[in-house]
Amino acid sequence: MSDDNNNEQNPFEQIFGMLFGANGPGSGQGEDKYGNAGPQGFQIDPAMMSTIMNQMQGLFGQGADPQAQATSIAQKSVPSPDPAVGDEAVKATTDAFRLAELWLAEATEFSVSNRTARTVTRAEWVSETMPGWQKFVLPIKANMSSALTETLETQVPAEMKGILAGASSMFGSMSDSMFAMQIGQAVGALSESVLTGTEVGLPLLPHDTAVLVETNVEKFASEIDVDASEVRIFLAAQELAHLALFERAPWLSAQVETALTRYAQGLKVDTSQIEDMATQIDPSNISDLSDNIRQGLFNPPTTEDQKKALTNLENLLAVIAGWVDVVVYSACAHLPGRDQIREALRRRRATAGPAEKTFSTLVGLEFNPRRLRDAAALFGYLETQGGTEARDKVFSHPDLLPTTQDLDDPLGYSERRHAEWTSESTLDEALSRILDEGIEGTETSESNSDSGSDSKSESGSESDGDEGTDDSDGTGGRGES
Repeated sequence: MSDDNNNEQNPFEQIFGMLFGANGPGSGQGEDKYGNAGPQGFQIDPAMMSTIMNQMQGLFGQGADPQAQATSIAQKSVPSPDPAVGDEAVKATTDAFRLAELWLAEATEFSVSNRTARTVTRAEWVSETMPGWQKFVLPIKANMSSALTETLETQVPAEMKGILAGASSMFGSMSDSMFAMQIGQAVGALSESVLTGTEVGLPLLPHDTAVLVETNVEKFASEIDVDASEVRIFLAAQELAHLALFERAPWLSAQVETALTRYAQGLKVDTSQIEDMATQIDPSNISDLSDNIRQGLFNPPTTEDQKKALTNLENLLAVIAGWVDVVVYSACAHLPGRDQIREALRRRRATAGPAEKTFSTLVGLEFNPRRLRDAAALFGYLETQGGTEARDKVFSHPDLLPTTQDLDDPLGYSERRHAEWTSESTLDEALSRILDEGIEGTETSESNSDSGSDSKSESGSESDGDEGTDDSDGTGGRGES
């Protein structure tokens, strides 16, 4: 950043200049504001330095458990009201999961039984999913820590490096706490709209735990004007299907983590946030710094590699969501409102709402499977060709997992698998190859985005309406199964 602003103070020079006075570090003056001359141009008051360091340590919670800190911040960010779950809602949810389990048993051979099914408040969803969030955002956290450390090392004024040399552990804790603030506020915001434990496509809870967020389910049912009991059954089926899929293909979770890691490697920390901090810091009230930090520190993907990594992650989540979409639609054939519920959920998944946008801004992650319809069409096609066995066999080995090319051309899926890959490859080889192929495949997909399904699905409005009409039977053009 300093290379682009050679004639300006870098943000850390501004910060420390404000903390220690106009003639402090980076001022270029031969005397400090007290008139003391020296080889470094200023005199640090040890008491002041100690006070500031203590304030910063307290602000960023040095020594605190990052997960506990994130959970605490998330709980404070949960929107109100968040009423307790009543006995009637508990019974309704229990009945919904029982019925969904029976229907799913007829729609797929994947095991959906022996789950602990509950309905929870927003705050309970936050507490129970936080360990899962911590696991999946670890690559982002590591990227943020390294980026901030590098920024600190390169931009702290030379006069200050000796003084701050022994503070590396403190800054490491600061980085962890900064991210705890980010993830805490993001998950808290997401709790306002999330419907189930697996809605974002990640196994945030153990495979034997299924949950619905009662307040949000009732709100969603009201918004789409469908009876809440039908919505509960449909969502219960989605939750059980997600859990069954991740249990049947345990490597799938690892692949999502790998995709997240590749995406995280391309994210950049927005140091302009630090510049904003520099102009707003009040040395007498350094705690105000936290408000600036919580505005989001990540730049959106800008390079081709970053965009490809994001596309690969989105497509992987679309494949997961697409299979669940087809299986649940088939299982819920007896629900009068299944078409309306399905279409509303598809639109919801294809376009980011306010909560999802907040999450993306704060943490740098997007969980929108924009090509859900394309993935559903692929699984629908496989089902018409070989029944539920062919549809579900996709998750029997990583080599069979659909890529971007398969979403572009579902009809050629089987032929490509037969010609290109073999089931004899090791698991690690298969996972590596599928990710590499997925990234390479985006080049073809992007070249056709103006006329292909990418452009349709990313619009999130006109295309959703068109596709919803063409695919109103919910089978991807394959007819009723």
